[in-house]
Amino acid sequence: MSLAKEVRALAGDTLAVLRHPDARGAVLLYAGLAAVFFVYAAITAGLMWTLVAAVIGVCLLPAVEFITHKYVLHWLELAKTSATAQFWNRVHYAHHMDPKDTRVILAHPASVVLLVAVVAGIAWLVGLRPIAPVVAIAFALFAFYEIVHFACHMDGDMRSRYFTARRQEHALHHYVDENRNFGITTAIADRLLGTRIVDKKALVRSPTARNLGYTGEFADRYPYLKRDDAPPAGRTPAE
Repeated sequence: MSLAKEVRALAGDTLAVLRHPDARGAVLLYAGLAAVFFVYAAITAGLMWTLVAAVIGVCLLPAVEFITHKYVLHWLELAKTSATAQFWNRVHYAHHMDPKDTRVILAHPASVVLLVAVVAGIAWLVGLRPIAPVVAIAFALFAFYEIVHFACHMDGDMRSRYFTARRQEHALHHYVDENRNFGITTAIADRLLGTRIVDKKALVRSPTARNLGYTGEFADRYPYLKRDDAPPAGRTPAE
């Protein structure tokens, strides 16, 4: 596929996501917030620092994705209290239990605002000021992340090579081994840290790919979430 055809295919896949009612509102919200903060940042912080912040954000995206996914979203300790269990259920557990449920593919907007606030706080502490450009690129990258993630799970084929590749690798994470392929928009961190896999035949199916370890004695001890070790009827991984 030529570059021009790939660009057209990427645009078509993105529009397919935006046409879905369970994705459109959140993605447009983050994109709108990003645009507002970019304008504000360019005026108050200057165009150069705004562009530098954007480059830094893009470079850090693979690491942020990997760390958040592996060490926060898959952190079983969150199931130990009622409050944190409900938070974990909304941000990731319910999604793993039924990866095709489009209502829980995207993060809750409140958790997105929380994550952006954490990123902004870290930027402030390390001296990346003014923080308006940081907030702008954070919202922009989250909109991009949510588009890719939703595309990995929605029905219908993807036209572009990029979305097709991301969908295939992410399917292995959900349906075969939850300890592989933590990256959503890119496989860079997984490549570097040895957690990337593309050959389904090279994997042994993990018994906790769906429940993330919330099962058996642990779930009996902390019974704050509904559990069902059997996958929902009719839900099968994308090949």
